Amino acid sequence: MFFLTNLFRSHPLGRLVLIGYALAVLPLVLAIVSAVFAVEELAILSQKAVYQVAQQAQKSRMLLERLTESERKGRQYLVLEDASARQTYEESHRQFGEVVANLLNLTESESLAGALKQLESDEQNAYEWIVAPAAGQEAKPDNADKVGKLKTHLQRVTLEQERMPKTVEHFQDLNTKAREISRRYAELVDQEANDLATRSRGVQRRLLIQSAILLPVSVALISFFIYIIIRPIRQMDHSIRSLGAGDFAQPIKVLGPRDLEFLGERLEWLRSRLNNLEEAKQRFMRNVSHDIKTPLATIHEGTELLADEVVGELNPEQKEIAQIMVSNTQKLDALIAELINYSQVNAQIGERKLERVNMRELVLNLVEDYQIRLRAKSLAIKDSIGAVDMLGNPDQLRTIVDNLLSNAIKYSPVGGDIRIMLRKTGGHMELEIEDNGPGIDPDERLHVFEPFFQGRAARAAGVKGTGFGLAIVSECVASHHGKVEVIEPRGGKTGARISVKIPLK
Repeated sequence: MFFLTNLFRSHPLGRLVLIGYALAVLPLVLAIVSAVFAVEELAILSQKAVYQVAQQAQKSRMLLERLTESERKGRQYLVLEDASARQTYEESHRQFGEVVANLLNLTESESLAGALKQLESDEQNAYEWIVAPAAGQEAKPDNADKVGKLKTHLQRVTLEQERMPKTVEHFQDLNTKAREISRRYAELVDQEANDLATRSRGVQRRLLIQSAILLPVSVALISFFIYIIIRPIRQMDHSIRSLGAGDFAQPIKVLGPRDLEFLGERLEWLRSRLNNLEEAKQRFMRNVSHDIKTPLATIHEGTELLADEVVGELNPEQKEIAQIMVSNTQKLDALIAELINYSQVNAQIGERKLERVNMRELVLNLVEDYQIRLRAKSLAIKDSIGAVDMLGNPDQLRTIVDNLLSNAIKYSPVGGDIRIMLRKTGGHMELEIEDNGPGIDPDERLHVFEPFFQGRAARAAGVKGTGFGLAIVSECVASHHGKVEVIEPRGGKTGARISVKIPLK
């Protein structure tokens, strides 16, 4: 398999498809050609057998007819003993010999040919028995006087009375033998029909054996070429999915037809460029966050000292300004922390370690962790949490559920409810979290997973946030080759309903 795969790697995809099609069709063509020749062979044999059987049946009937006619003409000659009767009898004898000769030419059976020759010999003896004595009598006629004529007539009558029983006995024996030969020809016809049926079954069996050999060969060739064509496409699909998930660490290598390998090289170039950009972004984020956090910490500490009046008493206006500065430095610190967290999620995609995760246990633990916040807003959890085990990164899966649940609690009104659904469907883990909050406008559903984005309803409700929560969820889901989206809330609901689907493997 490895040798054949390497053999076809030098060909472009179009040529490889043509070669594969030709090689896959070749066994079928051979099967069709073999079937055509087999049917032609069977047709020739059938035609020959039908002609031979028809001739044998016809000649065997003619044999009995000619023998009956010869007997009638011979007995007539015995009575009349004139030249015309003799000529007629001789003609019947000759025709009988022709029929026997024709049958001998059509007969391949040695025993049947021997019986025909014996019948011909016996008929010849009967012919000589009838004709020879009469010839001796015709040499002595005395037509001069009436006494001689009368004497000749008496001799003829006496001779006829003596020869007729013997002649009848001869022809009875000939008829018996002729009927036996005719019966044997009938058996031969049946045997020919059976032989033809046997040959037909043999041809059919041979065609079935050839088909049983050639069709699997054709299927094997088709499967092989599908494999060597589909394999690089699957490799490319896997590589594209990895790039889409942000995994730029694994080199891309596509093995297959020449043009698909070239596309693989282009993907590898793209991966290298994206990887360099990602590394540059991470370096930038690390440097900027460090350069910002250090002076920000100093500013935050200084404003807290001012607000606490450590360096001196402040008037009300000054104290209010100091409190505003403390609040905004806290917001800026939280924003930087979220930005670093988002950056780390992207950086860890190629390094994530997959483990077997019990999603039911993970969700229930997070719900338990949020009990204080739930009770503070009198929120009820309506759950339908099934048993789901999947392969994934535990930290990122926990981040997904944590951020979605946190948002649901944050945007739900006091006394509302939150619905959590977890199930396994179609080889995927499906998670839905729905709240009773202001919801997400339809035109904003494609943008809520972008960094820094906050919807109109959230701003109108006065809910504070950094805009990184759903962006981090989107990155974590993408790293598991999954999909996250905002879907229509159930009937009568106005809150946000977010669905996450991740392959189990």
